[in-house]
Amino acid sequence: MTHANTPAIQVFDPRGLSVRGVAYHRRQNASVAQPCITQQEYDGAGRAVLSRDPRLFRLHQDGQPTANQQYLFSLSGAVVLSHNSDAGWRLGLLGAHGQWVEGWDQKLSQNRVDYDPLCRPVATFERAWQGAERCIARFTYADNDADACHNLRGHLIRQDDTAGTLLFTGFSLNGTPLQHSRTFIADPQWPVDWPESVPERDALLEIEPAITRLHCNAASEAVSQTDALGNRQTFIHNCAGELREVRLKLAGQADETALVQDIQYNAFGHVEQQRAGNGVISRATFRPDDGRLEQLKAYVTGQPALQDLTYEYDAVGNVTCITDAAQATHFHRNQRIEPVNRYRYDSLYRLIEASGRQLRNAPGGPQLPDFQATIDPGQLENYTRLYTYDEAGNLKVMQHQADSACRTERTAVARFSNRSLPEKTNDELPDEQEIAAGHDLNGNRTELQPGQSLQWNLCNQLRQVDQVVREEEPDDCEFYVYDGGGQRQRKIRQAYTGKLIRTHETRYLPGLEIRTSADEILHVITVKAGRGTVQVLHWQKGQPTGIPQDQQRYSFTDHLGSSTLELDEAALLISRESYYPYGGTCWWAGRNKVEASYKTLRYSGQERDASGLYYYGFRYYLPWCQRWLSADPAGTVDGLNLYSMVNGNPIGHVDLQGLSLFSVVRGAAMRLWESTRSFFSGNIPQAMASAAARDYLGSHLGNTVAAGVNLAFDMIRATPGRNTALRYVVESISFISVYYSSAGVSGNHLQSANSLAVGTLPALSVSAGYDIHAQHGQDEWDPVTRARFVGQTSAISRGLFQQLFRGFGSNFEWGDVPLRERLSRTVAATVLYSAGTTSRELGRSHVPEVLQPNLSPTIEALDGAVGTLLRSTHPHAAHQPHTATVQMPNINDLSAEILSRTTNAEWSYWGTEGVEWLAEAITGNPADSQSASTRRTVAMGRAVVSAVTELRGYVNQYVRRGWSRILDRSTVTASASSNTFV
Repeated sequence: MTHANTPAIQVFDPRGLSVRGVAYHRRQNASVAQPCITQQEYDGAGRAVLSRDPRLFRLHQDGQPTANQQYLFSLSGAVVLSHNSDAGWRLGLLGAHGQWVEGWDQKLSQNRVDYDPLCRPVATFERAWQGAERCIARFTYADNDADACHNLRGHLIRQDDTAGTLLFTGFSLNGTPLQHSRTFIADPQWPVDWPESVPERDALLEIEPAITRLHCNAASEAVSQTDALGNRQTFIHNCAGELREVRLKLAGQADETALVQDIQYNAFGHVEQQRAGNGVISRATFRPDDGRLEQLKAYVTGQPALQDLTYEYDAVGNVTCITDAAQATHFHRNQRIEPVNRYRYDSLYRLIEASGRQLRNAPGGPQLPDFQATIDPGQLENYTRLYTYDEAGNLKVMQHQADSACRTERTAVARFSNRSLPEKTNDELPDEQEIAAGHDLNGNRTELQPGQSLQWNLCNQLRQVDQVVREEEPDDCEFYVYDGGGQRQRKIRQAYTGKLIRTHETRYLPGLEIRTSADEILHVITVKAGRGTVQVLHWQKGQPTGIPQDQQRYSFTDHLGSSTLELDEAALLISRESYYPYGGTCWWAGRNKVEASYKTLRYSGQERDASGLYYYGFRYYLPWCQRWLSADPAGTVDGLNLYSMVNGNPIGHVDLQGLSLFSVVRGAAMRLWESTRSFFSGNIPQAMASAAARDYLGSHLGNTVAAGVNLAFDMIRATPGRNTALRYVVESISFISVYYSSAGVSGNHLQSANSLAVGTLPALSVSAGYDIHAQHGQDEWDPVTRARFVGQTSAISRGLFQQLFRGFGSNFEWGDVPLRERLSRTVAATVLYSAGTTSRELGRSHVPEVLQPNLSPTIEALDGAVGTLLRSTHPHAAHQPHTATVQMPNINDLSAEILSRTTNAEWSYWGTEGVEWLAEAITGNPADSQSASTRRTVAMGRAVVSAVTELRGYVNQYVRRGWSRILDRSTVTASASSNTFV
């Protein structure tokens, strides 16, 4: 270990819940380790209700009650109120199906969602405090009369959001949109408020839509994409489904160009080698002992390497040294200036020291250093940066040391949160009031630099940056437009020149950017594949001198995805760039500043705006402050500090979207172990174990009830009257359950009256079947009726148990996932359940008799675990944590559960009877005279028939939806009749 005697300690309560976490901080090996204690508190149901980081825990010991995160749960276990010291509080109300309905935040902004009868969102509204409510999104779905050839039925076909309108005109079989169009709002400054009328909505849009087309193969892999301007990207995969080659055909051209090809992968799915369209080969070498990245090299065969990065690590996998052997060592001003970056970490593995090369007199703040036409060794110098953090992980001091200039940047952090502001120009630290004024109530920074205000929308998305503020003339500003998913769709920069306002706009479309100004219209086609990015620049207007039309720009990256080398189609240098550890540029050079200035993707492969901010998708990042501009919208997934950048380790981690960090240097073997450990300590295995326990106990209870009922039959003397009464009870239960299911199924397709009539036929058929098979008037219990009653009572008791103990452990529930999206996983569960029941029947004779009562519960437990695992793989399946173990069941849910299980009992009985009848009809022999092989086949048939009951959950939801429609139609009819009478 890099730091010995610094263990991580967890303290557990009697329930096995972690209530304290202790880590030991040591900056130097010789210094005394300081304990850092994290605290969690839980409610009676085992849900975390309060968390404190080491800084607030220390204040708590001094009598301060503030916590980083607090939760308040509803009776159903859903989070109703979340209070975070960084992001403020959020209050959310859920509907009967668990869907989010209405919410408020600390700024008292309100938003709500309207749903249709199928629980699909149809409109989203928001309202600022004391403001008018505005509709910011509307959703339209295809009905049953829609074009079946394009798989439209039931799909979202129109979405009006804050950027404009999306129209979907075709889907693949698995629901992937094959063609969609984006039409932007005509006025990007319009405060969105969508009317209900479609013509009124259309009138607010631009005229021309931007249409994107996608073509997929039989495995649902994208094989080509045609962007809004007609440029087609073709994706070629290998037999394992991994991307092997990307080709581009520009609009109006006949030939395709291979931009990336021969992508090769190792056993862990990492790209080992690829060839760019300009002939440059990128090769990654991984260490055989632990799978960590050892070398990144870019070269043209037979020529010196263009990039040759080698990596060194400490014992736990932190990068300690990166050397670029493609660049030379220079001596200047009594310094040995090497192309080497070195790093040092504290015992919490936060970066505390970094050294490398920078441009002399490189500035701090958001601006880039001066561009160098060539890499002039005389303009480079060594630097060292020292970082100091507080107990919560806030970077409080950054000391920059270089020959040309030294400086210390300090940051003031609020006492009870992680909100902070940098040191003021007078070298004083902001006080608590100034930090509070520098953020809104939701934790968003209100000022970028002194005098540069930031404006946020009600979704906590950065709306506008005022870069130059003037008193009597227009400001220089940049504002942004986002879609319904929170992704930026337009960037508009306005600059006042003294006489007029110059506007620069960028529009983001799939695989395409359109950049427009008064003098220039530029189309940027972007291809991301393997370890690099290729951009093709096509000018519709204003092509600069010296840059060819349709220029191909190949970007080669380091392990973080940062663009360090940019080459043209002839593998000649366009630009090089190097970065400080937290993303600031320490030098950049190239052959032409105008040409190099078209580079926008830089640190971590993210876009750098004119303000100096990096846009990550869900947040903006300030590299000169080494922290985020706003609190993490994903909450505490990366820890209790919602502003910290990758937990203080920017050399080994990246954040791909502004939501959570990802380790890029851990070895494949280590990541496999960590992912396995994480899996078994995560929600999925806990839910699987809970489901297995519930189903095992439920099956055992059903068997116990069945044994008790059989014992009662043996103790009570049979009479003709008792047999008749028992038969009536069994037939009544059968009739009600089968009628409920059949009428519910038909209710999805027929009118109410017809559905109720159709439901009667199967129910009467089952009752008639019992009359035929029953043995009337005997003094012994009718064996058919007895067997059916035992099966029914077992099913009823198991249904009651499942509803009473549904809160035992955790679970993954379908929630509002549409039935069509559940079908594939339900069928897979049925197939696996069939394999289990078949194995049970075939292997029963080899199991000792004393253990045979455990066979069915074991199969049910495995089925519960597998079904939970399959549900958890759906992106919209809802994880339900452990709540109260025993819960009073809802009468509707209980009735549906019992009726579906008794219907299953009917199917199992008649299905297995049908298998026996078929065997007897084929062989001509009764069961006791059939051969052993025939009986094995019959056993397999009975098992498969029983396994079909695995579809119960799916059918039950389908039945309930049918009854909902029947009752809705009846209500509408009754209302219409009442109005007519009046």
